[in-house]
Amino acid sequence: MSVVRDFTNLFLMVGGSLILVVLGLLYFVLTLWIVKIGAKFVGYENLDGNWLVLAASIIATGSIVSSSLRR
Repeated sequence: MSVVRDFTNLFLMVGGSLILVVLGLLYFVLTLWIVKIGAKFVGYENLDGNWLVLAASIIATGSIVSSSLRR
């Protein structure tokens, strides 16, 4: 019975990890979209994709780290 419980725990851990990865990617894409729209509002129509990804990654990382530090 212990082997079945161990495999169940393993599958739950893998499933939870996959859900967290998918949610992280969705959050990053949403942040990328917001940065792109914000750049258009300011007047940067031809902004390079590298800068968009850099800005979105900094925002997403800061948000994730600050939410994990909250008490």
